Amino acid sequence: MSRIMYDAVTPSNIPATATMVAGYADGKYANIPQLKARFPHATVVSIAVHHTTAAQVLDVEPGCSSAREAVLWCTQTMAHTSNKELTVYCNTSTWPTVRAAFRAARVTEPNYWVAQYDNKPHIPDSAVAKQYASNKKFDTSVVSGHWPGIDAAH
Repeated sequence: MSRIMYDAVTPSNIPATATMVAGYADGKYANIPQLKARFPHATVVSIAVHHTTAAQVLDVEPGCSSAREAVLWCTQTMAHTSNKELTVYCNTSTWPTVRAAFRAARVTEPNYWVAQYDNKPHIPDSAVAKQYASNKKFDTSVVSGHWPGIDAAH
């Protein structure tokens, strides 16, 4: 069963009924403490924009981390966590480049949360989540029933 997750730079923009939210652990929009305060009973997913920051997800897009830095994040910054428990966020158009960086480095690929704003809440094969909609206040993602590294182990 899939779930819906919301993310925003301003936590008050996220619907109050949200049960799963994502926010930033670092960078100019760091907002994890505010998300946890506003959504004390929700699952809160932490996103790093810099590959040197510990988080559950690394943001790979212009102005954030690169595909090469995603490999470094998995093998250095988050070396204490299995790649099977880590997630990289990227656009579907850059996803092949990110995957190729892991393959070239001979590093086990992490989970993927991909973005494609097509208003279709369908998770592509080999991904655990898809950000499919965005408005001026928040983004909306569909998430698999179990997200390794986010949800407790079965």
